[in-house]
Amino acid sequence: MSWITLAILATLGAASVSSAAADVQLNMGGSTTSSGYFPYFNAVANAISRAHPDVNVTVLSTGGSAKNQQLMLQGQLKFGVTSPNLIQEAIDQGRDEIRVLWWIAPAIQNIMALKSAGIDSVSDFDGKCFHPGSTGTVGQQVMMQVLDAIDVHPDLYLSDSSSALDALRRGSCLGQMKAIGKSLDGASQELNVTQPLWPVTYTEEEQAKVKAAIPWIGFVQVPEGIVHGAPSYYAHAIWLGAVATADLDETTVYKIMDGMMAGLEEQRAVLDYLEDVDPLQQTLDSSDMKLHRGAVQFYRDRGYQVPDRLLPPEMGL
Repeated sequence: MSWITLAILATLGAASVSSAAADVQLNMGGSTTSSGYFPYFNAVANAISRAHPDVNVTVLSTGGSAKNQQLMLQGQLKFGVTSPNLIQEAIDQGRDEIRVLWWIAPAIQNIMALKSAGIDSVSDFDGKCFHPGSTGTVGQQVMMQVLDAIDVHPDLYLSDSSSALDALRRGSCLGQMKAIGKSLDGASQELNVTQPLWPVTYTEEEQAKVKAAIPWIGFVQVPEGIVHGAPSYYAHAIWLGAVATADLDETTVYKIMDGMMAGLEEQRAVLDYLEDVDPLQQTLDSSDMKLHRGAVQFYRDRGYQVPDRLLPPEMGL
């Protein structure tokens, strides 16, 4: 029995609408079932199958973006979630067959410093102790690329997150990068009580240097109040996106897009980030990866202007 078959059997009950009348059986590469995004993937799958009964979507518990993309490049999946850094890695290796449908949400790579350190922008960490994210994580790898792009050379504190927080608590290190959602994680909030923290932003010049070196990276404006009295500021982000292989037919992709938008309220109920977000406009504003030709048609039919940078080579442009 194949890996894909086992994954389908493991997740069939949780993620699909009855397939009796379906002409298209489509697997969606998701995440682990314990992931906070898994309910969202289920909501998307159910919305597509409900809007288009001829397309039955089953969410696979694959383990996450890296596994999804591996399966897509092996021809075992046509539809799933991944991130732009992984798409770019594939392109760099000569595999340019992943096409974006929509960006879901950003993993905000938030940088905080001890308030007493007086650090305002990322460049201020030059020569100073900084924890770039937990050792071995994608977040840390990307943070190191960002530092190289703006030619900033901190005294790096390489460790896990717990050790880094202890160093900040002692005052022996001045700042850290850590992924967040809409607010600080619990450990950072606890630290802020005894060792006040302050957000570190990217200047316009820093953002331009990073985008020039790492075109796929995103920047998000974090609202004011991340800690008491803090202004809004900019953080870099790694997007999570729904993608398909370039050879998935346009009609099926169009139905995927249509179903997703038809079920947006149900998706917002399980993913707070989407509360006030238009996923289509968000994608056009934030992505530098090529869209699927079926997605391009859907965006245009909805009245959106698709920038030339997002048009795939399959459209002959």
